[in-house]
Amino acid sequence: MSRTFKIIAGFTALAAAVAQQSSSVPDIAVAQFGQVWYGPDGPWSAAEVEVGTPSQKVYLTVATLQDTILPITPDACNGIKACIEGRGNAFNQTSSSTWMPTADRDTELGADMSAGVIVNGQAYGIEVRGVPGQDTVSIGGIPGIANVSVGAIRSTRINNGLLGLRNITQQMYLQRQIPSPSWAYNTGSGDGLRLPQLVFGGYDKSKYLPGSVQNHSMLPVENGRPTMKATLDYFFLNITGPTDRRSFKTNSSLLSEPLEVTIDSSTPYCWLPRAITDKIAQSVGAVWNESIGGSGYYLYNLSSPAYKNLDSSTLAFHFNGTGDSWLFNSISVSHWLFLAAPTEGVDPASPLRYLPLRPVDNSSRSVLGRAFLQQIYLTANYHTNQFSMAQIDLDSQSASQYVRVEAPVPPELPTPSPPSSKKLSDGAIAGIVIGVVAAVALILGLIFWQAKKRRKAADQPIPTPPDADKVYPKNGVYYRELSADNLGGQGRMVPPVELYAPTYPVEVPADMGEISK
Repeated sequence: MSRTFKIIAGFTALAAAVAQQSSSVPDIAVAQFGQVWYGPDGPWSAAEVEVGTPSQKVYLTVATLQDTILPITPDACNGIKACIEGRGNAFNQTSSSTWMPTADRDTELGADMSAGVIVNGQAYGIEVRGVPGQDTVSIGGIPGIANVSVGAIRSTRINNGLLGLRNITQQMYLQRQIPSPSWAYNTGSGDGLRLPQLVFGGYDKSKYLPGSVQNHSMLPVENGRPTMKATLDYFFLNITGPTDRRSFKTNSSLLSEPLEVTIDSSTPYCWLPRAITDKIAQSVGAVWNESIGGSGYYLYNLSSPAYKNLDSSTLAFHFNGTGDSWLFNSISVSHWLFLAAPTEGVDPASPLRYLPLRPVDNSSRSVLGRAFLQQIYLTANYHTNQFSMAQIDLDSQSASQYVRVEAPVPPELPTPSPPSSKKLSDGAIAGIVIGVVAAVALILGLIFWQAKKRRKAADQPIPTPPDADKVYPKNGVYYRELSADNLGGQGRMVPPVELYAPTYPVEVPADMGEISK
């Protein structure tokens, strides 16, 4: 009889484990960011990550389209201490007892996120070579995330290493450390007014204004990775005079037709057709200089009469998406970004202001990078294969309001093999086993039914709020959202919504309601 009780106890333990795992939903994880803002192309935030055993702390630039964590190694800096510290520290894979290489030589690590973008005849992205492998990683207060894809960079021109989000997010979810394979990110701004945020397994509803979440599908590209693409319908340059801030002086879009863009935080720039970037540059007194940085930059000409327009200029991005509303996002033309050494052609003693726009030859492969994402709250969910954009609430002083995004419990649990018994007949054992299995199946069915019910509720479309066209006054700046009805149909151009502020450039937020789960 003792073996019979062991059989029952084994299946009971299995059922208890299943029930405990489904009911014990893990919490979200919030990454820490260092106090140093890195980069020769402007101050950008870097996330704090610990890699290897014993752990080695590195500060990495968040790369929303990258699979792998790509820290630099001492070899990327030729062992120079100042270089290592200035680029967010280095990871020495040979010092980690948990490092498992997947190749025995250097290889291309795939940091060219947006394949097909051509700039001045050269491919967008920088070749990054190193040793691929796996290691244990800690981030967001979660230690010991095993089997994370890590590429030890030994040769690169990028400043910091990259924190690729997809693999580590999925590993955290599969190891039941976050409730879903999802994240939410805002890059923050180097002027110190807005801090960065990276959340795994949820999002922070206090970060954005309510009313215009935009949902988009993540579709795989040539390399099989899911990408983030959206359709830019209209793109306005708003140059307002010192006393007239009530309307756009330019009422026509800079686009002659809708433009597909890729959202990618691994680049600081907005890569757009040259006709557009040249026009914006001329409007704010910036001139293309091919001798700077090897590939060229738009540098401001402080003596140009057009330079006076800079402080009062905004760029308005209008996207066509699905969800609760259309997103109309306006951002200031950034002018606090500086090019510093070791950028080619820049005097270490004299940083240069630049316009964070880059011209592309192939207009069908445009990219919006960190300059755009400074005022966008971006989320991704690898379970639903959707991403969302919303406007950062520039004036929010409220405490964080984290919302957990749920997904079904990931498979799979181990199933113990019941021991055989000679003291009971085969028929008796079979009857006991069938009865216990039926009980376990019932428990599992209830658990999965509840999970499906939660998932169905989460997948419901977000309703359009009744005040979608409401005007929001925020510290003297008025924000108004545009619905599909405001924009008209059949591609008909309508004047942009009025934007005005008392003494400073206008920035248009969009409200997020509830982010797509």
